[in-house]
Amino acid sequence: MEKREKMKCYECGGEMVADILKTKFPKGSLPIRGYKCSSCGYELIPFEEAERVQHQAEVLGLFGEVNPLQRKITKCGNNLVIYIPKQIERQLGLEKGTPINVWLREDEICIKTR
Repeated sequence: MEKREKMKCYECGGEMVADILKTKFPKGSLPIRGYKCSSCGYELIPFEEAERVQHQAEVLGLFGEVNPLQRKITKCGNNLVIYIPKQIERQLGLEKGTPINVWLREDEICIKTR
């Protein structure tokens, strides 16, 4: 096992110790490997670890809605209807008859193509 050189804190010069830190996102948090100063509490996260956790947060939906579009619910017969914008229609290749799944997650309506 190789011996690592001790890292010094950029803020106070104290010793940086390997630690599991917590990163917060709009819709939750994730643990992340990093370093914490034993003197002042300054935290340092290696770039590769930050990239890994960012990808994981994106997959889990922890960033929340990205550029949400405002829509109004309309009515067609006895059903409530939400119109999907052309931009989303094109991006996902949607057309009349495309099968979807619809479900509730707490107070959110979720829609996903099959």
